[in-house]
Amino acid sequence: MDGRDSTIPRDADVAVIGGGVVGISAALFLARAGRSVVAFDRTEPWSDASGSNAGTLSIQAMRVEVLAMARLGIALWQRFQEEDGMEVGFHRLGGFLVATNDAHIAHLRDYAAKQAQSGLELEWLEANAMRDRAPWLGRDVRAATFCNEDSHASPLLAGNAVVAAARRAGAYVLSQTPVEAVTRAGASYLVKSAAGGLRCRAVVVTAGPWSGEVARMLDVSLPLYVDTNMLTITEPGPKLFDRVVSHVAGILTLKQYENGTCMIGGGWQGRGVFATGQRKTDYDRLRQNWATAASVVPGLADLRAVRSWAGFQAVTPDALPVIGRLPGHEQAYIAAGARGGFHMGPAQALALSEMIQGREPPLDLTRFDPGRFA
Repeated sequence: MDGRDSTIPRDADVAVIGGGVVGISAALFLARAGRSVVAFDRTEPWSDASGSNAGTLSIQAMRVEVLAMARLGIALWQRFQEEDGMEVGFHRLGGFLVATNDAHIAHLRDYAAKQAQSGLELEWLEANAMRDRAPWLGRDVRAATFCNEDSHASPLLAGNAVVAAARRAGAYVLSQTPVEAVTRAGASYLVKSAAGGLRCRAVVVTAGPWSGEVARMLDVSLPLYVDTNMLTITEPGPKLFDRVVSHVAGILTLKQYENGTCMIGGGWQGRGVFATGQRKTDYDRLRQNWATAASVVPGLADLRAVRSWAGFQAVTPDALPVIGRLPGHEQAYIAAGARGGFHMGPAQALALSEMIQGREPPLDLTRFDPGRFA
């Protein structure tokens, strides 16, 4: 069953609205649990934020509030590949979180202390100890912490693998099928789309930047904003560095793949018009991103950029995700607004799938309840 034909059921246990990492992972978990699932995507599954991110799984770069979710996310990415046989490009390399001036060092010390209190094992490095561990770091790097748990995955490989796995498990995954309306009908919900009407017992909103629009169909207003993050991939080069690298100020993520190409990210903003779907890179900001990358790993200065692109990301005012039941609804759920959404996507999906099945989620979601913005 590939979920693309027109003979989708008219009744299902769960409708998933949004075919990114959270939505498709939730469809996979629910289908494996025996639930009938139809997932809708307005374009192609995994083609928006889930497919236009750096794939960084750096736990030490995450806020303390989401450490448990980030740790579970890494465990699930590893399970997808090593136990479920899905090729998601997962590699656990360990990683450095770097600081490049006095203010950054102070921030890094404070950050590391809070993370250590939450049980994260970090190693503080500077001067000769840092150079011995990572001789490829530039002289601009003044200090760093090392975390053995830091990893990365490939958004491109992961998208193909997880979508295929969800379909094999029995989920319908629909492309080019935007949802036009969601209404409550007694104890059920009616989902209207170009594929027709679907009656379901539960609705899951995982539409990334479009999640606020879908939530409004259920008379729920959530303050979701949209970032337009930029990424760059380089030409293949010699082995320059062997760890995941992030900057404590949130201005850089780096990784080098087995084929020698390097991914450069860091949240630098492009120019986007969400209402029209227009996403463009900003050359001046890209140059700043590249300059930061070359100051941290000088060998990157010898590589040419092959392609740069921009993608939308939903963000909440407090930069923490919204996960849980929509206010006023017993069987309508949402997961959106997470910085590091690719990293934590499987963990959010597992939490939602457990809630839908009437079980206790594997994470304490109290801090992320959508009702905090109601």
